[in-house]
Amino acid sequence: MLKILRFLFAIITASFGLYALLSDDFRYAPLMLLFMGGTMLVMGIEEYKNNKKVSASCLVGACLFVFYTSFDTMLHW
Repeated sequence: MLKILRFLFAIITASFGLYALLSDDFRYAPLMLLFMGGTMLVMGIEEYKNNKKVSASCLVGACLFVFYTSFDTMLHW
């Protein structure tokens, strides 16, 4: 289930990034960051399940930072 969720979030993130790159329209960047944070959160959960607690902590910390950035950008949208 986590692999499917990670793959889905990664595809959505890549789609928003590709759209922004090809059209020079960056108004969907906060959504791209939101899905990238979701990808990192799922990866952190997977690492925690594999008993790699240091890398899991780094991924969850980065996820929280990306979520904060995404929500802050959405508030000033």
